[in-house]
Amino acid sequence: KLNNISQNRALKAFEKTALKVPAYSRFLKEKNVSVSSVRTIEDFKKYVPVINKDKTFRLYSREIKKLCLLGEIKDASMIVSSSGYSGCFSYGINTQKEIEKSQEAIDFVLDYIFNVSEKKTLLINCLAMGVRIHSNLVTVVDTSVRPDIVIGVIRTFSSCYDQIILVGENSFVKKVLEDGIEEGLDWKRIKMHMVLGEEILPENLRTYFADILGINPDEESCSSLIGSSFGVAEFGLNIFYETSELIRIRRLMHRDKKLKKALIGRDLDNLPVLFQYNPMRVYVEDIPKDNGLSDIVLTNLEEDTNIPLVRYNIEDEGMGISFQQLKDTLESCGYGSYVPRIRLPLAAIWGRDKLMLEEGFAVRPEFVKELLYQDKNIASGITGNFRLSISKAGLRIEIQAKQDGNRSIEFESKIRNILLDNIHART
Repeated sequence: KLNNISQNRALKAFEKTALKVPAYSRFLKEKNVSVSSVRTIEDFKKYVPVINKDKTFRLYSREIKKLCLLGEIKDASMIVSSSGYSGCFSYGINTQKEIEKSQEAIDFVLDYIFNVSEKKTLLINCLAMGVRIHSNLVTVVDTSVRPDIVIGVIRTFSSCYDQIILVGENSFVKKVLEDGIEEGLDWKRIKMHMVLGEEILPENLRTYFADILGINPDEESCSSLIGSSFGVAEFGLNIFYETSELIRIRRLMHRDKKLKKALIGRDLDNLPVLFQYNPMRVYVEDIPKDNGLSDIVLTNLEEDTNIPLVRYNIEDEGMGISFQQLKDTLESCGYGSYVPRIRLPLAAIWGRDKLMLEEGFAVRPEFVKELLYQDKNIASGITGNFRLSISKAGLRIEIQAKQDGNRSIEFESKIRNILLDNIHART
């Protein structure tokens, strides 16, 4: 039923955007696509062209109003910028009504996952300044990327709240936890949750964090969550999110290759994140690519958005998974007890970075991260930052050690051996 509603809203979003957004009307005319030819979701998938950042924000970087409804920026309350990682900035221009809807959506997820309506909650937003989190149910403190402020806030206010939710990027949160240990914080005594974003979370890093917090995310009764959230500047925060049930399934796939193959069936050297999403907010498709994988393509279903985007390729590789597909696969593999209670569709997302090598294979940064974090001593001795590049000798991996870390020959040899044992190399 939700899927049918989502499809109908996608058709309405297309019609509205085609008739009222100057840049999109022009684009469809160039592609010889008429609004009247798109009546069903099959027509939508067959005739409506996929767009991307180049066809929108790059092309109209000096005429952004042409991407807006009626060619005007109306009732803008907040502008959200992307990171510009691709060399081009994209934007979400939010009205106050959109912000309120986003706040309601975030509060719903916070309450569903963390029960914040009954537990006094402090949310520490340590994402880079400019990324704001709106909520009516929790106390929010913005620290930006200052580990000393984060630790100071936790030391001062942890006793005043039932629980703390730390929102940040993987490597930064890693530094906060490790700095806190050095400053005498006993993380096991603090009721902590983590929501991690900006990049794909390696499962071995989740294990490393869990060990510091003294929790076991494989247990159904685990009361603390180390999860990730996936946002897109053009669509908003928290478009996709993990739950404790999905985390247990992903960790199961990390251990059971047969389950991973049965559910995912592609790019099996790498582990995608399993996310749920609200199909009333966004229509999700996966568009096949030549390499056997697919790109995640989104259609904005929000009525009040300034920049409506239809079949917009966010250029992250992934695939859609229906709830029924997940349920059937888990039961056929003997994991029926892992079936989630909430019957929402899912997206499995690998991310976008992949380094192609001359030898005919590719390496994802996430694959390297899983290797580096599988050993606790290595994980604690590096910052989490590294660079992949191609040199004359082949793949080059430069890993940043912690400034006060143990950079011994034995430590470097241990890293080198793990990488050589797990990454294809010429002999």
